[in-house]
Amino acid sequence: MNEIHFEYEGKAARLSLQSLKREKAQPAVRRRTSTGEVSMVRVLNGQSQSIDKEKLTPDDLINGDPEIEIESGGTLPELELFTPAYLIPGENAEISHEFSEIEIVHTPEGEEKERRPRVLRSSNINDVHPIKFGKTFPIEKAFTSFVFRAVYQLVHDDGIGYEFLHGVAKRLHDKKEVALLGAGPKGNAPLILRDKGSPHRAFLFGELGEVGESDKYRLLLLLSNQELKLPVKPE
Repeated sequence: MNEIHFEYEGKAARLSLQSLKREKAQPAVRRRTSTGEVSMVRVLNGQSQSIDKEKLTPDDLINGDPEIEIESGGTLPELELFTPAYLIPGENAEISHEFSEIEIVHTPEGEEKERRPRVLRSSNINDVHPIKFGKTFPIEKAFTSFVFRAVYQLVHDDGIGYEFLHGVAKRLHDKKEVALLGAGPKGNAPLILRDKGSPHRAFLFGELGEVGESDKYRLLLLLSNQELKLPVKPE
């Protein structure tokens, strides 16, 4: 569970941000055989990494097993010792020590639009500068103009937090609006939930309980990185 530093009408608080709970718990899947219950374990397959398998001939396979390493087959790997490596493609693949990561931006038609260096961003939802409550939109406009990739819920930890969030949810519920949230000193930057994560445009959706349960509320953080637009009609 993460924390978000949120500001509304001049008041700021650090609140809990969590994933939505499922209405129905996922059923537990148990795998069993005639000998008992089984579980998944990663093991080495015993294939030799120093031999080009495409160059092996039938005679090589008949006379021996050059593609198999008997000693390593079936052993448990020490996953904590593994590190990723980038290889230069070719007959004798070599590890690349100097490379740059780039992001490729495509148009709605799938054509390459731009190439830019990949930026490793840091989380900004629990920063010194709080996330600010910004411009509001009608619910219908927001839900038909953006694709929402993820949803999180703001929850209170005490009575003060409850009054704070309930007031925000009531305003959005009564006006049937969602609010655009912004990060940074000016409150106009996209939200980044985790280190090395992608920036998202964030909206705040609030609703109250049914009649007789107005003391209940739900405040959802909706994340979007794609806007819905009609393609340009060809001439």
